[in-house]
Amino acid sequence: EMIDPNHSFVLKTKNDVFTVGDAQLIKQAMRIFIDNSVKYTPSGGVITANAFYEDDYAKIIIQDEGIGIAPADISQVFDRFYRSDDSRARKTGGTGLGLAIAKWIVERHKGHIELLSRKDFGTRVTVFFRRQ
Repeated sequence: EMIDPNHSFVLKTKNDVFTVGDAQLIKQAMRIFIDNSVKYTPSGGVITANAFYEDDYAKIIIQDEGIGIAPADISQVFDRFYRSDDSRARKTGGTGLGLAIAKWIVERHKGHIELLSRKDFGTRVTVFFRRQ
């Protein structure tokens, strides 16, 4: 909220959630996902972060009310330098490396990512880490 006063941020977690890994790298990956939510959610929108345990995983969900991702682009958004739309690239800046870096971090921690998005509705990124 201090970095971006134009969106509302909601944290939903009841307990501390732990996993084994490099805290700085995990933090960087979460910042990448939140930064993308900020870039693609109109001013005044809500970005929600939720952390909890489910089965053998610590799960972190970042949900936004953004412009969403076209179905044809979803399979490519984690590729290095991929930008789904040149006009968006000019508007939001960036190099198309953020999600590739986040994926690398998550996979190096033996985790995985699920992405669900609907055009003009929003995007939900779910990150799975092995439970501590």
